[in-house]
Amino acid sequence: MLDFTNKEMKLVYEVGNRGALPMNIEHASQIEQAERLAVMEERQRLARDLHDSVAQALYSITLYADAAHMAFSAGKQQVGLNHLQELRNLARETVQEMRLLIFELHPLELEKRGWVVVLRARLSAVEERSGLQIHYVVDGEKRLPLSVEGELYKIALEALNNVIKHANAQHLEIQIRFDDLAIRLEIKDDGVGFNPEQARQSGGMGLRGIEERVALLGGRLEIDSFPGMGTRLSVSIPSCVTGSF
Repeated sequence: MLDFTNKEMKLVYEVGNRGALPMNIEHASQIEQAERLAVMEERQRLARDLHDSVAQALYSITLYADAAHMAFSAGKQQVGLNHLQELRNLARETVQEMRLLIFELHPLELEKRGWVVVLRARLSAVEERSGLQIHYVVDGEKRLPLSVEGELYKIALEALNNVIKHANAQHLEIQIRFDDLAIRLEIKDDGVGFNPEQARQSGGMGLRGIEERVALLGGRLEIDSFPGMGTRLSVSIPSCVTGSF
């Protein structure tokens, strides 16, 4: 058996630390780059959402305003009033959409209310605007670290956006379960379905972003879907990652 003096052990420890330093710096640099990329992608997604929803809604509002003006000028009072009613409804929807985007831009809302509550507000607005029937179930709700809640909220939001834009679904079911082993998020719709492998290869439907967020949380992602058969997306995050159980 070899015996080492305290001085020799200290020397070994210092050499080991020096060797690990470049690796630590490299790892920190990779994390910083990944965070920058995530921020950039999030800004791009929000810009797309602004264009797809709010910008188009504002354009439609101007069309209804012009149509109402033309109708009143031609003496068609009822037609003009109908256009004004459509303009009013669309303006209300646009205000609600802006509020939802502000939720995403300000993590403080998540910190105050939690991702479960903020997601419920989002779902209520979507249900009212789109006519999609949504069943939202939460079992054993617990608050998590803000960083974890933020990622879970974005995962759910990306999946919801996919349903709205691509699924042509009538019903949507979202279940969130907290237990001693994991946090489980499941989103099911009765839409047109798709081929997950083709979507991954094409980089479509935001699957890459969802996969990266789940991996960042050390979780597991399952997607069951087939054209014409709807979609089930399941996310499981181990409780040890959240530090909240």
